[in-house]
Amino acid sequence: MENRNSSKNPLILDKVASLTTIRDIDIFEFSFMQTLADMLRVEDISFYKFNNHNEPCRLIRYISETESIGGREKTKETREVQIENITVPDLIKRAMDWIDSTGKLYSTKIDNEFVSIYPVHGLNKIVGYLSVAISHELSEHENLIISSLLSISQNFHGLLEENQKDKLTGLLNRKTFDDNISKIQNILATETPDSSSYSGDNNRIELSSDADEYWLTIIDIDFFKRINDSYGHVYGDEVLLMLSQVMKQNFRPHDLLFRFGGEEFVVIVKVNNQKEAKLSFERFRKSIEDFSFPQVGQVTISLGATLIMEQHAIASDIVGRADQALYHAKNNGRNKLFFYEDLIDSGIFEEKIDDGEIELF
Repeated sequence: MENRNSSKNPLILDKVASLTTIRDIDIFEFSFMQTLADMLRVEDISFYKFNNHNEPCRLIRYISETESIGGREKTKETREVQIENITVPDLIKRAMDWIDSTGKLYSTKIDNEFVSIYPVHGLNKIVGYLSVAISHELSEHENLIISSLLSISQNFHGLLEENQKDKLTGLLNRKTFDDNISKIQNILATETPDSSSYSGDNNRIELSSDADEYWLTIIDIDFFKRINDSYGHVYGDEVLLMLSQVMKQNFRPHDLLFRFGGEEFVVIVKVNNQKEAKLSFERFRKSIEDFSFPQVGQVTISLGATLIMEQHAIASDIVGRADQALYHAKNNGRNKLFFYEDLIDSGIFEEKIDDGEIELF
């Protein structure tokens, strides 16, 4: 046993070293779960991540599928099956109470599975709970692997969270935008794109090989100043928070979601064509229109979108194109989506060659 355990130590160290090279918090969280699944052959790992108010929480679920070959189990497929905002389950609430009162991990058996729940710490507090379901009771060594990886990764996780995420909404912040644009530009400039360079993807779900266009939209909340003036900044912040939650529910796990500042947001999607981008952005616009915000009621958004092309190497050029389409939406009734390319084709806009002519924000 000692030799077998010691032989695994370099593997654990290699896995940790690999994890700490990641600079995107969402990829880090998923890669951490994938690492545990690969090392322990865990069938089901769920991460219940709290927002600022604990309710609802964000569920990130990872499942390993295995097949038996020659009497040995081999991983057949790994995939992410669920990312959504949910009410904290009773099982997690019981685990929270147990961990809080005893300081020990929570374990139970449900049907034929053994479930162990571990707290996940950020810089200053518990940010969520990791639930591991497996067909056998975890051994002392397996528990040590999980606890050690959690202990090593928690500070790194907290630093990534602090550096990359907007404190109110949990979306990517403005500082990460230029880096992601640069990575996308590199992919577009490469004949055989390496999708792992794309911070929001990292092969977490299978994409069609034809899905090679990146579309960006700027989103602005209509009459947001009126909301703050009428209901106060507390309700204004609540609108921003709930809008970000609807955003996470509407877009895919690998889409890039940013809070640019104030009431402005940016989304980047990787799709086959403009039609798919329009369906994605319109679905979100309609979801916000139909959503009832507490106290405030109906809130609408305006959107301006554009294609990210290789020749537009400067992030401000891309933003400027989408921003012009956004202002067209604002000046033509609000609660609408316009694409810069459509406005050019229709003659409403003229292509401007001089970068200095594009006025941003």
